[in-house]
Amino acid sequence: MKTIYKISILLFGLLFSINSSAQTGKTEILILGTQHLNQIKDFKPIMIDGVISKLDSLKFDAICIENMPAQLLYDIDSRNESAYTDVLESFGGDRLLLANQAQEHFKINFSDARDEINKILDKDNLTDTDRRSLIKYYVASADFASAVLQFKYLKENPLSKADGFNNVLNDELKKYARVPNEIYSLAIPLAQNRSLQKLEYIDNFQDEAMLLKHFPQFTQDYLDNQDLFKDVQDLPVFQKTGKLLKQGVQANDLLELFVFINSKEFQDQDFQAQWEIWLKTNFPSGADRARYALWEMRNLQIAANIMNTAAFYPGKRILVIIGASHKSFLEKYLRQVPSVKLMEFK
Repeated sequence: MKTIYKISILLFGLLFSINSSAQTGKTEILILGTQHLNQIKDFKPIMIDGVISKLDSLKFDAICIENMPAQLLYDIDSRNESAYTDVLESFGGDRLLLANQAQEHFKINFSDARDEINKILDKDNLTDTDRRSLIKYYVASADFASAVLQFKYLKENPLSKADGFNNVLNDELKKYARVPNEIYSLAIPLAQNRSLQKLEYIDNFQDEAMLLKHFPQFTQDYLDNQDLFKDVQDLPVFQKTGKLLKQGVQANDLLELFVFINSKEFQDQDFQAQWEIWLKTNFPSGADRARYALWEMRNLQIAANIMNTAAFYPGKRILVIIGASHKSFLEKYLRQVPSVKLMEFK
């Protein structure tokens, strides 16, 4: 006890002694709400050139994506619970499959792959050989987005069997590099423009699995009360979103759509339409309240992952690319963190 007390006194005095020299700059975070690009009919990457240009001007030091960290994937997989099978298959099963194949092929485990990545990233300048090694270790640690980022840096130096890469991995990297979604069409081009070497994973998709496991009556309650939801998509906020989306696709420019779905007008009305409704439906089972509570839980977990990233980028700028419905929740939480300053996309 005396030792702990002495340490406490020492730390207390130290805090006062360094107070005048402490870093005062806040970590700036932009939560970019986005449409899911793979759900936009006839989407082409050129449609978000204006969005990328606008974001490039903000010079971000880290980019977070709507995907689960590898450690969480392994945790879910280890539970061997049927309720989480769909979560794993839909949001990361392919990453684990490729990681397991890469670990076997390259004779390395997850932990050692992460250690090798950190060693390489400590270098001031990366060679093509470094990038090939990073691809190998990123895949082995289930970080496929960062592997694709490194792959795209090797435009004139493709991977070869001499580097230990088989055709399957090459084909997978090429395939994902062309996937039209927020990670491969938006986050990776932005990371390339800023010469970043990795992407940060911040999502947690367990809410619906928990809902269906612990509140199986939710589905029937929802079906029995569909009349309560039938007019949601006809609300003005979603009519305007649809109109801007159609105009943006026709003009090959979705910038105005992105500005709108990141506005306070959209965020307030989206919350009322999609989330506040669960507090008014009054299902006899209470499963509607569970739906809302677990959505809050998911967003709190995302916010925690964002702050985990912020710990490594104090005083820097962080971009979080995520579905638009998360934005108001994440900003609500992060606004309470004194070391964070929220940015706007307008």
